[in-house]
Amino acid sequence: MKKLIAAVCALLAATVLLCACSQSKVKPLSQVYSSIKEKVELSELDDFNFVSALERNYGITSGEVIEFAGGVSASEDDPEEIVMIMAADSKSAEHIQAVLEERRQKKYDEKKDTDPEQAEMIDGCSVDRHGMYIAMFISEKADKMREIYNTLLEF
Repeated sequence: MKKLIAAVCALLAATVLLCACSQSKVKPLSQVYSSIKEKVELSELDDFNFVSALERNYGITSGEVIEFAGGVSASEDDPEEIVMIMAADSKSAEHIQAVLEERRQKKYDEKKDTDPEQAEMIDGCSVDRHGMYIAMFISEKADKMREIYNTLLEF
């Protein structure tokens, strides 16, 4: 019986050790955003400092969001936009994904007749979802931004 208890204790200790070693080192979205801004040359962005910016720009409420980071170009002529959100639940994640898809499509529609090059760039961008994390990168450098985002959040 003592051997069985010792074996169970050893197994539990090994499980705890393995779980502790495999803990994710996922970065906060604010840190991901800072990393993107450090590594990618961006236009001047108005950062989202308060959740009210999400509500004003996208209709996303504070109850739908756990964490967020990003910004939108300060110039109306520049479509660059970065939005990264961790949703509160799956229903919120679905809503946020749909809202960001609508935003991307609206930006495309605004540019397709007046600036075909920017419209093509916007059309090549996407809204990405990994569980509760949703991101939209509208930029000529969207691929690089997405790479940093995916790496730091371990997707």
